[in-house]
Amino acid sequence: MKSIKHQDNGAFTLVEIMIVVAIIGLLAAIAVPSFIRARQRAQASTILSEARQLDAGKDQYALENSKTGTAAVSFSDLTPYLKAGSKLAGAGGSDALGNAFVIGDVSSRLQVSATTQSSLSAATNGGTFWGPYS
Repeated sequence: MKSIKHQDNGAFTLVEIMIVVAIIGLLAAIAVPSFIRARQRAQASTILSEARQLDAGKDQYALENSKTGTAAVSFSDLTPYLKAGSKLAGAGGSDALGNAFVIGDVSSRLQVSATTQSSLSAATNGGTFWGPYS
């Protein structure tokens, strides 16, 4: 009598592979939106920090050059008050998304562009994040 040997080659079945793929897909569906929101929040924090630096530079410029009221201020006026070689100094008055800051005059507060605010609104909870720069 011949005996039939059952050969176990240790391979995965199609069902097992499909379960693993489904689990990986579920984890990706949970993680990707959180990653995108965290990235936007980091961009928004960077832009807010840049706005504060430019605003402080504008104040310093006004004090050192005796500018008051409606004296116009340009980005080139603020460049000496920024760290040489920094990303902000080389950006030409644009934020991390490439939108220009609204610098205005000496008495007005620097503004983050409306395009930047709307692009990052999902991560910044509307206008409260930007504070005086909105």
